[in-house]
Amino acid sequence: MSKKIYSSYIPFIAVIFVIILITNYTKEESGKIGNNFSEGNIVIAGKSKDMGIFKRPNLMNSTYLFGKSHEKVEKTINKNSGEIVLKDIKKPMLMEFSPSGDEAFYRTYIYVSPGDNVSFEVKNKKILFTGKNAAQNNLYTLLEENTRDYSKQYYQNDIHRYKATIQSIYDDKLEFATKYYHKHSLSENFTKVFNDFLKFEYYFNLINPRNVKSTSLDIYLNQSDVLKNLIQKEAIEKEIIFDISDYLDNIKIKDFIASRSALNHSHYFKNCLNDFIRHYFETSDYPLYSKEKLEAEKMYIDNHLDGDLKEYATGRMIWDYYNEGFAYNEENRKYMLQLIDNFSKTIQDKASYTSKMEAIKKDILRYDFKLSESALYAKMVNHLGDTITLQDIFDRSTKRIKVVDFWASWCPPCIKEIKEHKPFKDRLSVENNVEWIYLSIDTDKEKWLAKQEELSETLHFRNSYLLLKGNKSSLAKALQVQQIPRYVIFGRNGEILMNSAPSPSNNDVFERMIDDIQPQTFIP
Repeated sequence: MSKKIYSSYIPFIAVIFVIILITNYTKEESGKIGNNFSEGNIVIAGKSKDMGIFKRPNLMNSTYLFGKSHEKVEKTINKNSGEIVLKDIKKPMLMEFSPSGDEAFYRTYIYVSPGDNVSFEVKNKKILFTGKNAAQNNLYTLLEENTRDYSKQYYQNDIHRYKATIQSIYDDKLEFATKYYHKHSLSENFTKVFNDFLKFEYYFNLINPRNVKSTSLDIYLNQSDVLKNLIQKEAIEKEIIFDISDYLDNIKIKDFIASRSALNHSHYFKNCLNDFIRHYFETSDYPLYSKEKLEAEKMYIDNHLDGDLKEYATGRMIWDYYNEGFAYNEENRKYMLQLIDNFSKTIQDKASYTSKMEAIKKDILRYDFKLSESALYAKMVNHLGDTITLQDIFDRSTKRIKVVDFWASWCPPCIKEIKEHKPFKDRLSVENNVEWIYLSIDTDKEKWLAKQEELSETLHFRNSYLLLKGNKSSLAKALQVQQIPRYVIFGRNGEILMNSAPSPSNNDVFERMIDDIQPQTFIP
């Protein structure tokens, strides 16, 4: 074949070669894309100079028992762009998307279904969605920009005024969202999901008033188990009668049942369901977090709820009682362990429920155990620079119950607890021979010292220490200190009586527990 004839075939050969390359490439990439776009996956692709968004995407999955960041995540990070693949998504859900970037913290919500492809870009430190379903996914950001923020409001010794403010914010948000639905012709499914989200955000703020000032931000935080105390205090001071049903809009358990799909979409729904059962729907006068109250709540749940709603409410009830120190004595421990075993047999294909129950059971079985030597001798310092260990503190007295309070200078609830409950703690120190030990997990020593000075009425060189290495220390690891404030109760011989005790702010609950355990641990 002459060169001329050969050269005449070059364009044709080149086209064939390109087609082959494209075909092979497409097959190869479609395999990858097929994995990403499979029925149970969601692909979220974005453009941003802040690459922390793709390193720490934090997409909250409300189908887990308490809602947490989705576990099965694959990340691909390129220059100024990235891709996040959420695997094993079984049903549509509203997910909080709150990546911790290198330049800012972002927070929005997206409504996704298995197989979805979501696109976004970051402008002016805001996540803006593009492409398909951009309108519904941009709603939350626009809503926050155009309506007031619940976190800026707080309880000021007038519960009716607080309710009126919270309700007006809810009304504004609902009005904005309704107009937005119509303008963008959003689906009926999405509007129901988002309306439920707004409604239970409102109810959550009602039953858990914002009563704690943040130490670092100009916002107020919600406080649980405090509503009835605030109402009773106002009723006495103002000599008036409050109608809690009216305050809570006469909500009924059937309203939760009608919105049961919110279990998959709204952490507000999940976080206030048991609060409503405990403080409003279940009307017995049993002491809070007592065995009698637990049995009454369980009976209420069994009689009024079924299916996934009953399953969640039961699991959350167990978790709440565990965190409030229910298993402080042998009788309650046996009861809770049996309750966990019975509940675990009914759980239907929910790994997050099973793992949480096993974690609670494991911790309860650790009660009365002693710390390892490495934990007992973890280094701490007081504000004078003296080094000490937990073993040194135990050696000072073998006749006192010791309550260790893990806290930090950046933790508003911790500061509130230390400031407001000194008289109660002082009384227990005298009447029950309780010693209070404050261990800060701060990583910034100067900030700890500044807060130590601010709280000097309570904290001093004999009871307040900076735990070196913070929550990475051998002591914090042994006690599994992951959230604060956290209270651990030790007996007179240094044994752990309760690894996760209730807050002293629940005075009645805490004192009842101390009264019951004292005869077992205190020798006059």
